[in-house]
Amino acid sequence: MSNPTFWISLLPIALVFTASCAASAASDGAALAPEQEQALNALAREQAFSWPEITPGQAQALHAKAQAYWDLYERYHLPHGLNADIWWHDYDRTSVYRLEGVGDSAAWTGHYLAALALRYHLEPDGKLLERINAVLDKYDLLSVISGREGYLARYAGPASDAGYRGYYEVYGRGEDPERPGLGKKAYKGVPPYEDLVWLGHSSRDTYDGVNFGLATTLAYVDDAAVRTRIGRLVERVADRLIADGWNIVDGKGNVTRGNPWFNMAWMRTMLTVNPKKYAKLESGYTELCRKLHERKKLVYDIRFREYFANNLRFIRLFSTCALETDAERKRLLREVASRMQAQSAAHLNAHFAAICTLITGDKDNRDARAAVQGLLIDFPQPPKFGHAVDLRGREDFEFVSDEYTQYAQLPRDRVPTDFMWQRSPCVSHGCWDLPYELPGMDVFLPYWMGRVAGIIPAP
Repeated sequence: MSNPTFWISLLPIALVFTASCAASAASDGAALAPEQEQALNALAREQAFSWPEITPGQAQALHAKAQAYWDLYERYHLPHGLNADIWWHDYDRTSVYRLEGVGDSAAWTGHYLAALALRYHLEPDGKLLERINAVLDKYDLLSVISGREGYLARYAGPASDAGYRGYYEVYGRGEDPERPGLGKKAYKGVPPYEDLVWLGHSSRDTYDGVNFGLATTLAYVDDAAVRTRIGRLVERVADRLIADGWNIVDGKGNVTRGNPWFNMAWMRTMLTVNPKKYAKLESGYTELCRKLHERKKLVYDIRFREYFANNLRFIRLFSTCALETDAERKRLLREVASRMQAQSAAHLNAHFAAICTLITGDKDNRDARAAVQGLLIDFPQPPKFGHAVDLRGREDFEFVSDEYTQYAQLPRDRVPTDFMWQRSPCVSHGCWDLPYELPGMDVFLPYWMGRVAGIIPAP
């Protein structure tokens, strides 16, 4: 997903964990075994391999790591109840210099909601339900704050928050000369939200991430009140989308057009929450499922510059299949997932592999088990602060260009950003030594997916 302020101001900056984190993982016995590392390297090269299963000690350590990232996320990365990267003044987290990444906040909050729902499915708990409802509260806010009911803003936070002000006052490529103190695509909320600033020009990414969270919650959380809330929210958004011709229109002159995959996923959610009201969508939705099944190439190349588009494809498919009840359509979607797993296996992507396993139910897929177990084991320990990385010149890597390695790297070597699995695993370098802390959702979301899918054992 592309964040307007973050990527315009900071490209080609990227982040990597400190070397001490990797050393810590090795010293506590939680690192990859040599045979597991060899297997992952073979997978990246599309060579034959056998996968040594995760050990009880690794399972225990992985659970602890996922929980540590979860705790840090809920402590620091929901400053206004919505996802944010935190740029601190120092590494002690004394105070916030600026919030970052909030242009994509609604989307990533949807990924957090999906993790909440999956965990609740395995471990029903009142506190998890409270957090699910807290996210729904924020989505309700985002759907009304613009005054255009049903339009989902990217973010909303207090105008008085200094850390947020540093972001919104330049959001949209600089300050608006006619509205001092506000970026060109940042706006004051309508009554009674005048003390809040919301971010406009929402993208398909925004809506995809929200739908991912809502659909996962509908599929995995059996709570009548939550389902009713989601139904009302989905209808609000659906009616706006339909009225706007399946375009995303913020009422401020900014329009993002839908596309078939985007429409298909939202149609499925609409038909789930109110099949009678949206019955006219049924035939069009069925045709989109059929056309998707006919596509040959489903995954963008491993070094595609806008690799994040792969994440959108995977979460759209998951949102659709998680709610599908028709046997024939379910079969088509599962076959699509199987092909997407095969086409992305060499990418070493734990998130994609977990999604495909949940869709297909194929717990014995060796490539998927290796990706989910092995890559999460190898993922560095928290916290996730910035650190320079440069693989160029290292003799243990092959390169296709100055920018990319030949094969997917293990997590310890990658240049991670906000969500590792939405970036090319072959980027060769990036540098940023700042107390900039990123969420660890790229560990705890695929972890709980893997647990629900039955390919990560409980500790």
